[in-house]
Amino acid sequence: PIASLVCTMALRWAATSAAVVLGLFITASASPLCRELYSSGETWRNCTVEVGGLAIQGPDAFRAQWNSTYQDYLTSRFRRSHGLTFVAHPLTFNENFDFVAAKRLDFIFSNPGAYTCMSIEFSLVTVASMINLRKGIPLDRFAGVIFTRHDSNITTVEDLRRARVEAVSISGLGAMQLQQAELLSLGLNVMTDVQRLTFSYSQNKIVQDVQNGYADVGFVRTDMIERSEAQNKTKWEYFRVINEISDNDFPFKRSTDFTPEWPIGALKHVPWEIMELVGQALMQLDYASADPALSEPATTGKFATWVPPMNYYGLLGMLERIGYYSPEERRCLRSSDVYQAVKCPAGYVKKAEAAAFCTSDCKEGYTCLCQPCTELKDPALVLRVEELHTQWSGDIDRVVLDAWTSFEDRCERMGRCAQVAEGQRLQWVLLDQIGEISRRQINAPLLTSVEIRLRFDGAWSNMTAENVTLSDGTETQQYTFESIALEVGTQVVQVRVNGLQAEMSPVVIEHFEPVQLSVSCGPGEQATDSGVCEACPPGTHGAVEGQAPNT
Repeated sequence: PIASLVCTMALRWAATSAAVVLGLFITASASPLCRELYSSGETWRNCTVEVGGLAIQGPDAFRAQWNSTYQDYLTSRFRRSHGLTFVAHPLTFNENFDFVAAKRLDFIFSNPGAYTCMSIEFSLVTVASMINLRKGIPLDRFAGVIFTRHDSNITTVEDLRRARVEAVSISGLGAMQLQQAELLSLGLNVMTDVQRLTFSYSQNKIVQDVQNGYADVGFVRTDMIERSEAQNKTKWEYFRVINEISDNDFPFKRSTDFTPEWPIGALKHVPWEIMELVGQALMQLDYASADPALSEPATTGKFATWVPPMNYYGLLGMLERIGYYSPEERRCLRSSDVYQAVKCPAGYVKKAEAAAFCTSDCKEGYTCLCQPCTELKDPALVLRVEELHTQWSGDIDRVVLDAWTSFEDRCERMGRCAQVAEGQRLQWVLLDQIGEISRRQINAPLLTSVEIRLRFDGAWSNMTAENVTLSDGTETQQYTFESIALEVGTQVVQVRVNGLQAEMSPVVIEHFEPVQLSVSCGPGEQATDSGVCEACPPGTHGAVEGQAPNT
């Protein structure tokens, strides 16, 4: 009994001590942030270090996979020696850039594409590169897969032009950008050439959507379908790879070139000592280590180990080719606004936002683009003249007038635009088929002044600008001027844009004299100005053969 009591008391003491230690740990984890506590160059001690990571499968999945490495392991390594506590934060693609730009982190772990952009923009220092572990094989690189259902009639890259394609996001490397670059090299631009481009923001959804027929073609990173298969969510036999690259040295099917595996980097305010300590600690992790402290984080994180930084700058060329990276601005696009992220190729301009997105067949939480780029129209400027309502007097023969009046769809240089009666009200319209927004995108000259001259020796008049939306969704401007057809004969009309003769100018318009109605009235009647017969006033008479009326 005494021994039992002692044992019970000991267990209670141990439990109480553990609770105290845990409480101390929780309290310590709330220590001040190192970057706020110390100035640049000072050694970090007794403070908190924050690590951000791109959570491509969501925050819960990120914590389950990475907290053991970025929080537990690093804290255990440097708590006693430096008093450092490490805290990990799952981030979205947008938060990746936002947190780094605002210096709300000390280290960032992200996909190689986004990381390369951030390293250029914010001068990150890479401290280590991950060696992944798939099928028990350590891998230092991955690629992209373009896949469809096994029973699909889409078999070649060219077939993608009629396909509904699903990717993860504009910023996704293994599930968008690698495929986009590969297809571009084969003559297909996924932003302009496919029927629908959908972003589901989840590679798991991409696999399921292709399997269920919502999408014809999916983009995922290598090993994604294998992971879904391991979770009993699908089977490889349901799918077929498009543009498969034969590779006996790589264990997964692929459709694109490789990229190095994910890196972790430090923001420039982090002391060099801390960068080196974190890098060395990560490189000691090993899934095959006999020491559980070194193997368990790797097993939970599903990686083999870490190695000295690999070269990621080769990705810049690819990101530049797909229009994601601007070398002039040294900046990459963001995925927060998909419309702004759309970069159209030469000869194309972006549709209006409302026309670029399709909603009728787009799942909730998805973003769907339906060929957001449209080919530049030729010619850029189109001139036409339109008929306005005109109040004609009643003695004008409207049947003849309508038969003689004609308008061309557009005015051609030195060609006839229209044939109209003298006195006809007209509206001249110059349509800019490119528009100001698109002109700015392609660095084309803006239309600062548009003038018209209705006689060869007449005065120039300004045309009035107004915004219009074309049937294909293009937002643009047209320039109008109202006039009246004066003087019978041929008139030469000129249009001047930014002080220079427009491409289609000069043009010609024909004015003809309106034909008078021929009215035959009976005895005792006379024709009015409106062409109606009415009784003659008392004491007068109508037309009599050989005699004038009213005599």
